[in-house]
Amino acid sequence: MLQHPYTTPRQHAGRTDTGASGNGKTRRITITTVMLACAIACGIVQPAFIYEGMSAWHNDIGMFWSLIGLVAGAALPFLLRNRDEKPEFVCLITAIITICLPISPLTTLMAQSALIARRDPDRRIYGLIALSSAATVISRLRDALMPAEYSIIGTMLSSTNDQGHVVHAASQPSMLWSGLLLAVISIAIAVIVGVANRNTSRARRAQRQAAQQQDRAQMLQSDLANQQLADAIATEAHDTLAHSLSLIAVNASALQVQCGTLEAGNITDQQLHDIAQRAEDIRKQAAGALDEAHSIIDLLRNPNKARQTLGPDDTTSLSRESLSGLIADAKAAGAHIDTWIDIQDMGAIHPDIAKIAYRTVQEGLTNARRHAPGQPIELEVTCSAERGIGVHISNPTGMQAQGDTTDNRNGNTNGTGIESTAGNELVSTPAGGNGLRGIRQRVVASGGTCTWGTDQRGVFHLDVALPSADARQQASEADPQ
Repeated sequence: MLQHPYTTPRQHAGRTDTGASGNGKTRRITITTVMLACAIACGIVQPAFIYEGMSAWHNDIGMFWSLIGLVAGAALPFLLRNRDEKPEFVCLITAIITICLPISPLTTLMAQSALIARRDPDRRIYGLIALSSAATVISRLRDALMPAEYSIIGTMLSSTNDQGHVVHAASQPSMLWSGLLLAVISIAIAVIVGVANRNTSRARRAQRQAAQQQDRAQMLQSDLANQQLADAIATEAHDTLAHSLSLIAVNASALQVQCGTLEAGNITDQQLHDIAQRAEDIRKQAAGALDEAHSIIDLLRNPNKARQTLGPDDTTSLSRESLSGLIADAKAAGAHIDTWIDIQDMGAIHPDIAKIAYRTVQEGLTNARRHAPGQPIELEVTCSAERGIGVHISNPTGMQAQGDTTDNRNGNTNGTGIESTAGNELVSTPAGGNGLRGIRQRVVASGGTCTWGTDQRGVFHLDVALPSADARQQASEADPQ
């Protein structure tokens, strides 16, 4: 399967962890089993005590009521399995049954705790909490109102002998106060457990959301890095191939002109030599362009090495040697260039800025040859640690601009590579201009300025000012964002 050359493998934020899911399911089953066991045990014990008392009093209705409570106490806890989907329903039913039948309030307390943990408090939730709390108090007081030997609370407060018979029975007031206190403590514990579970659940949900956002941020950062790499490769392709191809086009045009001026059968040795030399230049430049194309293809195939390859080096950094090479290539293609080069303290210039300056000169010469072939070119390059790098390139365009035209500072463009700001009137020029716009983006990103335009005499000007390493660092410290 083919992959996008800039896409790196990564895990998606929406993936599921089978191991974690299995552990969570096992934990939930264990907790539910323990809850059911405790609720069933308590639900059976209290009706059994009351049934014993009713049996001693020969109260058939009370015995039947206790038997129904015994069955309800064993079956009601199974409603807790629905505490996630229907906590309101579970809390309501358990509270009503606890009020109506002589069963332990433990199931109601568990339902109350589950309701608090899974629902945000509102008037309806507060009402259910009050109902379940009332059911707990009623259940505890119902048990406390029974005689000590038939009451769970009375049995705990009374003294018994070795045979289990009550020796000193607890008084009714102490049983009532103990039942009320036990109800209050039980309700408080249920509320605390519910709030703790809700906070824990919210914390886990926040952690999951934070992890998802982090994964998303990493994905976006990776996409941004891939896009920046793609832009850098596209810029490198334009800078190198456009320069080489423009030289080929200029030499081919000159060769065509030379061939057109020849008269059949009247070719001198000098003319033949010039034609052969021009053809050799075209061959070398075509071979160089082919090598550059292969280099770009290698960058696309090996994006991991592309960033290091796209960094500044000696061949793409502003220096006297690199400028001499550019000027020599342009002159070999027939361009007439007047130069003024003043380079000082090159070591104080950031390597990335030096590469932008080199590409600016390269694009300016290419733009001049393409849009104004045969016209003289003026090139001025200055470099110092205090003022940074300045590049000025000008050449006649062969056209007279209308109105008062000055350097372009608003970025109005006709998509042709030459811009004007005179009353927003555009100068008709050959198609192009992507190179200059790319230069402007890089210059502005580095903290410099880039303007171009055509004056009243029809002379095109390109002015670029780049900061030195010190100025760039100061700008970063002033605006760290």
